[in-house]
Amino acid sequence: MSDPMEDHLFKEVKRNLEVDGRLQKFTAELRSTLISILNGRPPRDQNYNEIPKETRLINDLIREYLIWNGYIYTEEFLVAESGAEKEKPSREDLTEKLGIADDYSTTKIPLLYYIVCAFEMQEQST
Repeated sequence: MSDPMEDHLFKEVKRNLEVDGRLQKFTAELRSTLISILNGRPPRDQNYNEIPKETRLINDLIREYLIWNGYIYTEEFLVAESGAEKEKPSREDLTEKLGIADDYSTTKIPLLYYIVCAFEMQEQST
């Protein structure tokens, strides 16, 4: 049998980790590592800069979308699995890479929405 004091301490630590979001982050990182192991590949040690720039740009656009929609742990999972930098690039960097002019109306939505809307409008006009 476990000690009631230990049980109380364990529950309190778990509650604190849940409140500040660290437990979910640890869980996402653990899942990423486990999936890597189960897929027979070690955790990514490749330099993120060695990944094709198009792939990095797509990952960064997906990250912006995930964060905007509140999928914080999914974004953290993507970062861990892809080997991306923890610090996400600024929106200005992304718009510059895409050659998009950001204005008041477009800054309210993720760039992926902007891109999809642009293609839909182009499709409707043809």
